[in-house]
Amino acid sequence: MTGWHMTRFGLATALGCVAAGSPLAYYEVSLEYEETPAVAARFPDPASPLATPGFKAKRVDFTSQPEIAKFLDELAKRTSDMRVLIAGRSIEDRPIPLVVLARPPAASGAVLAANGKPTVLVIAQQHGNEPAGGEAALVLAQQLAGERRTVLDKINVLIVPRANPDGVFHWHRGLVNGGDVNRDHLLQSSPEGRTLGRIFAEYQPAVVVDSHEFGVKLRWFEKFGALQRYDVMLQCATVPNLAPAIATACETMFRAPLAQALESAGFAQSTYYATSYDMSDLKVSMGGVVPDTGRNIAGLRGAISLLVESRGVGIARAHFRRRVETHLIATNAILDATARHADEVKAIVQRARDEVAAAAGSGEVVVAAAATPGRHSLVMLDPETGTDKTVDVDWISAFEIRPVRVRARPYGYLLPVSQQTAAKRLAGLGVVVRRVERDGGEEMERYRIVRAAVARKDDVRSNDEEPSIRVVNLEVAIERVNVPIRAGDLYVPLDQPLANVIIAALEPDTQSSYAANYVLTYPGPRDVERVVPVYRVMAPLGLPTSAWNPP
Repeated sequence: MTGWHMTRFGLATALGCVAAGSPLAYYEVSLEYEETPAVAARFPDPASPLATPGFKAKRVDFTSQPEIAKFLDELAKRTSDMRVLIAGRSIEDRPIPLVVLARPPAASGAVLAANGKPTVLVIAQQHGNEPAGGEAALVLAQQLAGERRTVLDKINVLIVPRANPDGVFHWHRGLVNGGDVNRDHLLQSSPEGRTLGRIFAEYQPAVVVDSHEFGVKLRWFEKFGALQRYDVMLQCATVPNLAPAIATACETMFRAPLAQALESAGFAQSTYYATSYDMSDLKVSMGGVVPDTGRNIAGLRGAISLLVESRGVGIARAHFRRRVETHLIATNAILDATARHADEVKAIVQRARDEVAAAAGSGEVVVAAAATPGRHSLVMLDPETGTDKTVDVDWISAFEIRPVRVRARPYGYLLPVSQQTAAKRLAGLGVVVRRVERDGGEEMERYRIVRAAVARKDDVRSNDEEPSIRVVNLEVAIERVNVPIRAGDLYVPLDQPLANVIIAALEPDTQSSYAANYVLTYPGPRDVERVVPVYRVMAPLGLPTSAWNPP
């Protein structure tokens, strides 16, 4: 990967675990939920075998890091279409592999782009205790190196089989620092998040599949006396400022046909939903509308993005073959749809990115938004008899996003040179940042802080057992002022495809922003002039700029 020390895989030992001992140090089957025979009978495993490490005879746990290394290394030796790279390293220094499948073979993004085919990115195991997507990713690589290789005549495929290797080793959902890589796609605060950001920036995928698993018992039994029934849940990107053509393509070309294919194969599917760990909170929410998850940030990047979640968290290896098959059916259907509509997908994505870049300085942008409350019926399972149980719930719908705060779209943002940390984060996402070449001054808009309060970051899951993420909730007033500009200050123009990602990062009064999450440094509550150190450039910048490369 150009400029980011991405290395060729080479030996299987390059991907070995850092720590010795058990492949999954904290996995303990006795701590997992065991369904009644009546419930288990609802989810029969497919009969056909799979030849990946997690399906070895008498297996009682899941694929280890060294097993992934050996499997991919041997697979790469059997096909010229496949390159296996180390995209980055985790907090505990475990490598994060990236599989690149293309005809002709390619490793760099530039070479891949030259073949003119749309690229599909499959990301698995952002959460360490969700193994089915990761195992399906290995099967997918095996299929694309063998009987499914002809699809590479139409598309390129990238696979990240294990985005959170530390979480897998410790058998924990999140990162070892308590964070969540699937909430780090904008902030880029973890090495895992930065690795995924570099992959997006380098390879510019047109379609993204985000593979997860959802909990079967926890919260659902306690709140509703029921277990999860659906095999799989699906959701496209649902976020403010998403290009309408991207949203439409995801629904009509991918999600709706995929849902039908899953049902035809005997797998029950639903729109994705979750509920909090607060037992007094009986609301059920679709996946959020906040610009921080992989699904939503991929959408703001101009990619057609789809979340695929299988039924699996908390039930050990129960139905593991079925869970993996769920992901295989879903991901292969997405690959086939991309191949079938390859030219159309490329055109939709390119047009959406061009239109975002062309909108700089015109129209409005949604700074903050909310999902819409209502009522909904869930079909769940009786935990004893396994029969269907309908539960009516308060429902928060992400299909209807209500603007809460709207502003005029600027031409760009000015960052004082003191805010290089924020500029580096943006550059890591692939954003073009420019350096102002000489002193000057122009009228711009600034954010005066009206109120600042430290609070817990809101999330539809709100797990009290996980470390609290504290953010600064800001209320600001927009003021027109003459801003002195110094040579070396940084200009972030919006005439680029990632403009809506930039807006999500730099408009300060949302919980996902760089200001709320301490990436920007700004005055404390006792300072006389309380302003956020980023300025909205409301006319074309009149000073010369040059390309800025992070030091």
